Amino acid sequence: MDSTEAPAGRLGTLIVRRGGRLALGAMAVAWGIVLALVLSRRVLLVPDSVNNNAHVWWIARNLWHHGTLPWRMPVIGHGEAFTFPYGMVNWTSAAIVWPLLGDWGVTLWTALGTVGCLMATFYAFPELRRGTWWAAAVLANPAVWYGLLFGQQTFVWSAALLLAGIGTWRRDRRLLGAILVGLGQANHPAVVLPIGFGVVVIWAIVGSEDRRRLLRYYAISLAISLPPAVLVFDSPVYADSTTRDRLFNFVSTVAPRLLVIALPLALLVMFRRWPRVAPAAFVLALIVTVALWWPLGAKRTMAGVLGHRHPDNLSVASLVREGLFKPGATYRVLRAPSDSKYTLYTVLRHGGRLDSEFFPESMAHRSFRSTGEYGALLCRRAIDFVLVYPSYNYTNEPRTLRRAAAVHTALGDASVTEVINDGTNVLYHVDRRHCPA
Repeated sequence: MDSTEAPAGRLGTLIVRRGGRLALGAMAVAWGIVLALVLSRRVLLVPDSVNNNAHVWWIARNLWHHGTLPWRMPVIGHGEAFTFPYGMVNWTSAAIVWPLLGDWGVTLWTALGTVGCLMATFYAFPELRRGTWWAAAVLANPAVWYGLLFGQQTFVWSAALLLAGIGTWRRDRRLLGAILVGLGQANHPAVVLPIGFGVVVIWAIVGSEDRRRLLRYYAISLAISLPPAVLVFDSPVYADSTTRDRLFNFVSTVAPRLLVIALPLALLVMFRRWPRVAPAAFVLALIVTVALWWPLGAKRTMAGVLGHRHPDNLSVASLVREGLFKPGATYRVLRAPSDSKYTLYTVLRHGGRLDSEFFPESMAHRSFRSTGEYGALLCRRAIDFVLVYPSYNYTNEPRTLRRAAAVHTALGDASVTEVINDGTNVLYHVDRRHCPA
């Protein structure tokens, strides 16, 4: 019964009630369809998904073959990467089931985290379960939708833990709530820690909680989450980025994901103060979700969800077959974003190493001002081979390599030789004998 949602009048009540049921049913069907599409993919080829596969594979490899939980992941980030820049909870648990499910288990874990995030929202704010319009608005949350569509597994798992902690806190289970919030923040310190901190600040200002008690328990959460946060600043992705890139990426990453908690909090305020605006609240949530489609580039992402992209299992395999792939060597891969970084993952699975992490800011995909600047990158990252695909034409790097190989021109302290150019793969060997020690 949606009595809090209905305007005066029997006809209006009937229309609003049935409209709420229709909206909730439509959202449930939409989620069911998208989740089914996602789960039909062994490897989900969307912007942030293959990073999960690489880390889970590495953890499972060490866990099941060596009985250890690896601290470092030297096969990426020019040998300096950490296994857990984030994602300790979801990646480790996915690695446990890797022998049974393999790559599809990673896809499953992304879907489970998404469903868990929605369920945790209703647990944190049970008021929003009392009306179909409010529940439909929760299901329209763009942060959760795009978390799934972009393969942001760690974010949805971390947000679920944060929301579960809020729900537990609201049920007067303070210590457990603080631990869950701490785990959520620790699991994704770069994004969920700022969100959790903001929630506590707002709660301390406008809430009816005992501020000292709130801050005392939040200190427990910080004690859990701050040590993993230190790794963010010590990882190659941070060191390889400029200050401008760090600031831009922080804002552009956190801003849309704030809605995971900002939207249900706004709905809660409206539920308490203006219960009759429930239909408008749902429409507004839906409009925000649709409006973010273009700025976030979700059209490209849907190609992976719909199965229009397929894993490239042949290009690196052909190098292996021809004896041109060197296990243990460090590769720099230049390929179009439509690849969803799958080739990077393939290099790892064949025993190679990568000069970067899976984050764009770590890949140094840019035009270089001089051959010396480019050569310094080859030396600094100890790159042995550069693998270029014809689809990559965004910077001057392929042209620089082509010219240097053709006329045997040095690239600063490094030089390159073309190994193969078969129209699909262009592989260059990097001679670093003259690089500074």
